[in-house]
Amino acid sequence: MRSVALRFVVFLVVIISLVSQPVVTSLAAAPPPPKAAAAAWAATLNGASADMIITAPGYPDLSPARNLATKEEKTRFVYDTLTHYADQSQAGLRKDLELHHIAHQVLWISNGIWVPAMDRATLLRLSTRTDVAHIDLDVKSPGIQTQALARLSPAVALSIVDRPFVAAPQTVEWGVSKVNAPQVWAMGYTGQGIVLADLDTGVMWAHPALQPKYRGWNGITATHDYNWYDPTGKSASIPTDDNGHGTHTTGSLVGDDGTGNQVGVAPGAQWIACRNMDAGQGSVALYTACFQFALAPGDANGSNANPSRAADITSNSWTCWGGSPWNEVGCYEPAALLTVTQALRTAGIMVVAAAGNEGPGCSTVGHAPGTYDGAFSIGAIDSTNAIAGFSSRGPSTYSGHMKPNIVAPGVDVNSSLNGGGYGPKSGTSMATPHVAGVAALLWSAAPWLRGNVDETEAVLTSTAHALTNATTCGGVPGSSVPNNTFGYGLINAQAAVNEARAIVPQAYSHFLYNSNLDVSFDYVVENTSLQTRSNVILTATIPASSGVVSVTSGGMRVGAIVSWTLGSLLPDQIITRSLVVLPLQVGDMVSHVGAVYDGIVSRRVVPGADTIITVISPPKRLLLLLVMRS
Repeated sequence: MRSVALRFVVFLVVIISLVSQPVVTSLAAAPPPPKAAAAAWAATLNGASADMIITAPGYPDLSPARNLATKEEKTRFVYDTLTHYADQSQAGLRKDLELHHIAHQVLWISNGIWVPAMDRATLLRLSTRTDVAHIDLDVKSPGIQTQALARLSPAVALSIVDRPFVAAPQTVEWGVSKVNAPQVWAMGYTGQGIVLADLDTGVMWAHPALQPKYRGWNGITATHDYNWYDPTGKSASIPTDDNGHGTHTTGSLVGDDGTGNQVGVAPGAQWIACRNMDAGQGSVALYTACFQFALAPGDANGSNANPSRAADITSNSWTCWGGSPWNEVGCYEPAALLTVTQALRTAGIMVVAAAGNEGPGCSTVGHAPGTYDGAFSIGAIDSTNAIAGFSSRGPSTYSGHMKPNIVAPGVDVNSSLNGGGYGPKSGTSMATPHVAGVAALLWSAAPWLRGNVDETEAVLTSTAHALTNATTCGGVPGSSVPNNTFGYGLINAQAAVNEARAIVPQAYSHFLYNSNLDVSFDYVVENTSLQTRSNVILTATIPASSGVVSVTSGGMRVGAIVSWTLGSLLPDQIITRSLVVLPLQVGDMVSHVGAVYDGIVSRRVVPGADTIITVISPPKRLLLLLVMRS
């Protein structure tokens, strides 16, 4: 009986194995659920788990932000709209994750959720939910293009790696001088009032060239909440750099140790930072989390976001370019960071991004964010204005449009090193913070440009020093400007600031007394800039009790304000508007030279020699007040 029973058990085991084996094989070979990427499905095979990004359905319309007047209004609108939309569309999904005790991070800027170590059972279950649009694998891959070294000649490759340690630069670093930053400093503009976010490998925040410029440092103590974020979780409490790349790029933004070592373009600006790479390895989730931090910084845990603490400009010396075997995953998806890049731009935050180090071939600007129209893409030159051999050329493989937008110093650039001291590095990574720094100088000199990214880029490109060569890329000859090697040319801080200061048209008021003591004012408005001005409004202030006799060309008076909507002003265009007013007091006027007291045009009255009456408020020459909207 025991033998029969044993044979039955063996028979049963064989039958079960024969029946079950095809099932296991079919599950392994089964296609992924419709909402799961093939890479995500493959990564969870045989009990494995992997980091995933869940995307919820839909995305809000952020375009109304473009019509808001200030950067603060734009940033607040974008933040409120994105968070409200994500809260609504992800409510059920977040509750599900919490009920199942699944760790996750909300990426409201992309309407996504990052989930670490997701297994296949969870992937299958979540992919059936109606509030899930897509689930993809989040793979870490190199964000700093050291891979380019293997494809370059030894001489060019040597220019990308670090050179020997240098104790200190020679006063003002050559790249800083090359972009004419010192000339702008001499005008009183050093980037004051502007916040630059370095999104990179982290920062050695206590470096003597960087600590005084850190927004979290008050000269005595440090506050890292809202000024530093590490989504990798390895250094949540204090800024650190496990690679050295971010310390170097931050130095080129603002570095100045106060003893004459000036490696930064905008030493009057403040910096904040987010580590979007772990030992040089980035991912879509890490890049997205840091863009989100730039829009609305939070505390050390990434909570309690506050858009009033947002960055003005982000410097992005990295590329989202993959490196894993999954062809459709993460950064191999061309539009992986398109939405978040555009969200920052709409919020009035400039995204300055490296073009990449995959030159000298054409169409090598191929990785996010530098390949997007929403990012200001930067190529690299050397001290002779020659294009660096490694600098990627356009056109963009994503849009087909001209790239890079502009170039800056990127070969043997001296800046701050991790651990202290200074040393040179090369790459479009080094060129990028030069441009972000110039943008900070421009916004400190012309605060009406702050938050207006389109206008800012127009000023920077129109004032760049044109550079050409013999290379044709994308059908555009290198002799043309712009071209796909240099873009519009070498950025020029001094020319950009001079142009921006000329952007505000001048209004001159000419006044004339007549026999009835009425006063006629003509306002001559001239646009002396290279840019067409849109939605220009001229305003003049008069005493509220004055009687306006006439106002030309549709001018309107509300209380003490007379205004004209002028529309667009072309370069060098002149428009004249006029009004006639009555004086506050009527009396016999004597022949006497008029005087201006604090902008008040006055005359003496007989018989009281010391009696002064106000005739009209506007001075002889006044600066036109503008309301500019893009």
